[in-house]
Amino acid sequence: MKKILRNPKGSKDWLPDEVIKQDHVKNILSSVFELWGYRPIQTPILINWDTLQVGSNKLSDIAFKLIGQQGELLGLRADLTTPIARVTAERLQNQALPFRFYYIGKVFRYHARHTTNERELYQIGIELIGAKEGASDLECLKILIDSLEKLNIKDYLVLFNHTNIWNELFNYFGDIAKDLYKALSQKDFIRFNSILENSNLSKNERSFWKTLVTIKGGKSAVQDFKNLLKKLKNFNLTKIFMYLNPVFELFDKKNAEIDFSLTSDLDYYTGIYFEVLTPNLGRVIGSGGRYDLLITKFGYDVPAIGFQLCVEDLLLVLEKQGKVFSTFKPPKLIPLNKNLKATFNTITKLHRQKKHATLKLT
Repeated sequence: MKKILRNPKGSKDWLPDEVIKQDHVKNILSSVFELWGYRPIQTPILINWDTLQVGSNKLSDIAFKLIGQQGELLGLRADLTTPIARVTAERLQNQALPFRFYYIGKVFRYHARHTTNERELYQIGIELIGAKEGASDLECLKILIDSLEKLNIKDYLVLFNHTNIWNELFNYFGDIAKDLYKALSQKDFIRFNSILENSNLSKNERSFWKTLVTIKGGKSAVQDFKNLLKKLKNFNLTKIFMYLNPVFELFDKKNAEIDFSLTSDLDYYTGIYFEVLTPNLGRVIGSGGRYDLLITKFGYDVPAIGFQLCVEDLLLVLEKQGKVFSTFKPPKLIPLNKNLKATFNTITKLHRQKKHATLKLT
């Protein structure tokens, strides 16, 4: 028996009906983005390894590494933000800001997910480049809301946090805070508690950390955090609290929560960062955040914010919600007769009427 050749682990084929479903999501989201003034951008799948390393240590650790014919080190892009940051610095420095881009493309990672073996994912998202923290963050979050609502994603939840909160904790507690952050980023609460118990922190400080990771919710969670900070001296986050007020105003109470234990899955975020979850799937279906220093690494000092949604996950959620997608419409079959020109004229006439038609083959 002849051996069946299969796809590499973590990749998949998309059959016609599945591609039609993909197009449903992509067409809706690209329409949302374009209404907001965003324009499409594309970058190569194959990139220089230096680009990956400059962009993110985390991403370069899980990216596919390739050797070119001339011995050059290459990689498959592991996200879309880094290549867009590179092309912005390389080709767009003399143009008027801000830039509003949207993208649709595949990314490749050794471990694209912690819960599945997928290594190839379809991402769709936006980048707002050249606008500082504030109104641009609200625009980005509102487009995220519009995208989820337009797709009719039900019961979604946006969890968010801010890197400055963690930066203050790092400054206050030192290396112990970094160790605790790492444990939280790996969802390893056993290690988190072990680090606390074996640390030199006071009883009051241990209590602070144990309470911190339980605080999640709306504006009341911010007040809980303010009350918790009273246990620490000289710890001021007034600017962050002022920043959070308009963020909450964007969302219905049920749709957004601040989670003070939330860590960033990427190491280039410098402000707000967020994740999108839905109970229909039980995992993150999108994420984003502010990355004011990323494009600077490529030689152009401009701030930016953006988000991405996973097309595969959006389809799974919609299917679990009972979404019925349109299917392929079979064309009218026209038999090929002796008058060849007349046969194809008939097909052309139907096409001009926006009717599907093709040859009847025997």
